[in-house]
Amino acid sequence: MPVFKMDRDDLFDSLIRNHLYVSLYRSFVASLTSENAARMASMEAAEKHINDRLDELKRIYNEERQDQITSELLDIIAGFETLTQQ
Repeated sequence: MPVFKMDRDDLFDSLIRNHLYVSLYRSFVASLTSENAARMASMEAAEKHINDRLDELKRIYNEERQDQITSELLDIIAGFETLTQQ
C-alpha cells in the first residue's frame, strides 16, 4: 500500500493538476507532430512536382535540340546533293 504524508484533499488536487498538465502536454505534442507531418508531406509533394517538371523540360529541350541537329544535317545533305548534281 502506498503511504502518503499530505492531506488527502491537497494530494488529490495535486494529482488532478498533474494529470491535466500531462493530458494537455500530450495534446499539444500530438498537434505539433501532425502539423509537422502535414508540412513534410506538402514539401515532399512539391519536390516531386518540381522534379517531374524538370524531367519534362529536359525531355522537351532534348527533343528540340535533336530536331535542330537533324534539320542542320538535312540542310548539309541537301546542299551536298545540289553541289554534286551540278
